[in-house]
Amino acid sequence: MKKLHTIPSTLDGVVLLDPPRLSDARGMFRPVFAQRLHADAGYDHQWAEVNLSHTKQGCVRGLHFQQPNSQAKLISVVDGTIFDVVVDLRPDSATFGKWESFTLSASDTAHPSQIYIPEGFAHGLATPQGPATIAYLVSRQWDPDSEHALLWNDPELAIAWPINQPELSPRDQAGTTLAELKRILKPGG
Repeated sequence: MKKLHTIPSTLDGVVLLDPPRLSDARGMFRPVFAQRLHADAGYDHQWAEVNLSHTKQGCVRGLHFQQPNSQAKLISVVDGTIFDVVVDLRPDSATFGKWESFTLSASDTAHPSQIYIPEGFAHGLATPQGPATIAYLVSRQWDPDSEHALLWNDPELAIAWPINQPELSPRDQAGTTLAELKRILKPGG
């Protein structure tokens, strides 16, 4: 099998991944995760959980993170296309409080299908073009006591979401602001 194609982002450690896609008259095949393939590209994790999320069109999920017990994540779009957002919440990082967005797609070969997000980041996604199914591997188990949401429309972040009035969960509507997090997250801590 071909190698995993990697595309670095402007946020240290966040990398777009595009596993090889094999197509024939029957359809398409690509690995969601292959230990050897991902390890050869430098992403050799012991994953604690594999989760599946299906999101209908017009929704925003996130921006989610765990603190403490931060998780590295490997997000893979299984079906559809998403607008994916990552926010750096590492207090010692030169890009603390910065965000970057990406288009990830299961079938559109113009866009990668995966993103690797190291520990210390908030993650969110939107489904502006239709429903999408996402598989995500996480390095630590879900811990409800460590789970938080950064406010998706925080004016300080000013994320250019492609949906003006998305459907949100109550938790995401009540997320904390980056200004509030800055008071809690201290460099070196």
